[in-house]
Amino acid sequence: MTVELTYRIYSVIFFPEGKQMEHSLLQKNFQKFKGITREEFFIAQEIKRYVQIQDGNTILDVGCAGGDLSRSLVRDSRCITFLDVNEFDFSPQEKFIHASFEEAEIDGQYDYMLTSHVWGHFYRNDTFEFCYKKAHELLKGGGKLIVVHNSNKDFIGKLIDFSKSLFKEIEFDVFLDEFLEGEDYSEHYFDVNLQAESFRELAELVQVLLVIPDAVYYEKIEDVVYFLKQNLEKPEFLINQRLLVIEK
Repeated sequence: MTVELTYRIYSVIFFPEGKQMEHSLLQKNFQKFKGITREEFFIAQEIKRYVQIQDGNTILDVGCAGGDLSRSLVRDSRCITFLDVNEFDFSPQEKFIHASFEEAEIDGQYDYMLTSHVWGHFYRNDTFEFCYKKAHELLKGGGKLIVVHNSNKDFIGKLIDFSKSLFKEIEFDVFLDEFLEGEDYSEHYFDVNLQAESFRELAELVQVLLVIPDAVYYEKIEDVVYFLKQNLEKPEFLINQRLLVIEK
């Protein structure tokens, strides 16, 4: 089976100093990355395969961006509460919370919580445990937390290790399995394909996987190009992802 950042990266790019950079090369690469991989299509396909969301079930979409992923899972988007740190245009019938998940004041509980590619952000900000507990508190009894993240297996793991040696700080997608101990959950793996016309273009797209500011990344992008050429036969690789369905 052939990805908004960490990838949806809470839909807006965050840099170490906590500032947003809305018109950076990273943001442009992110949009390109999203179009090439068609990630949200495949994520939705996997969720529909393993999760039976019924009409009327309520969903909290954390890091929703434009909301396309969660909308694709239901018939009526009025059952979704969209949450994102960036401002997006939603219809008057849709509920949108403009805040980070850490700071958001959220009323009620939900049947499902969708968290796609946001746990790397929580991990880097040292709020992973807080957010995991908050997620459980916001679920109804028997509700399900849906997590999508990169497994960091195979080539991605090698890329992350290389990048750690090259850059002082990176933000890669991650989920801490220690929080699964004692939980009732299922896990499912699938791939999306990242393909470029050249290794230089692939290196630009790789910036999305590492969330490194433009000035820092492009200073060493030729090192990334060299690494890719040494480890890949062509400018293309699979990104293995894991879908977790965790029941409260």
